[in-house]
Amino acid sequence: MEDVVISLGGSLVNPGGIDDSFLHRFSEMVNSLKERYRFIIVVGGGRLARDYIEMARKRGESEYFLDMIGIMATRMNAMLVKSYIKNARFSTDMRDIFSGNVVMGGTEPGHTTDAVSMLVAELLGVKSVINATTVDGIYDRDPKLNPGARLIDDISYGDLLSLFYLNSSGAGPNQVLDFLSIKIAERSRIEIRVINGRDIDNFISAIEGKHFRGTRVHGQ
Repeated sequence: MEDVVISLGGSLVNPGGIDDSFLHRFSEMVNSLKERYRFIIVVGGGRLARDYIEMARKRGESEYFLDMIGIMATRMNAMLVKSYIKNARFSTDMRDIFSGNVVMGGTEPGHTTDAVSMLVAELLGVKSVINATTVDGIYDRDPKLNPGARLIDDISYGDLLSLFYLNSSGAGPNQVLDFLSIKIAERSRIEIRVINGRDIDNFISAIEGKHFRGTRVHGQ
């Protein structure tokens, strides 16, 4: 059985309120594919994390403390996702990824859930990670601010680092991928498939290694 590692953006789970419709469609996809694949799903904090981090930052809390808030938010989202998936288990321990279908959140301060998903792939020897977001992939400019932004179909680790380097390093950054996750993927040659997670048919294509709409991040 093939292992599939998914970094599931928290904004898909809770974009400002729990998205029950998405969670039903996502879980139906996972449940329908479990005879062929074993899933390890790392869930982000999304809006829940950002709102709490923003308020605590105003209170003068340290970045370490803010990271801990973010980790708790990711775990709340992960526990919710787990409740939708049959026979999955929620875990906070990386050692549990070797058995069964596992849903987890953050692990320790300084690591985003994208970085955690890359570490999971390294441990399992998986050579691709599905990064499910609320956008269609990686753009050359912020599509929210630039209507003419171009979707990048294919990009190297180095070019992506040049595009996003130093964009944000504090707790709760809201971007497609962060520096650490790209560097982990680069050192182990893990292909990252960035997709819009709401398109379930496209999601399945990315899992199966077929042509998909989104961005492939890989070595040259």
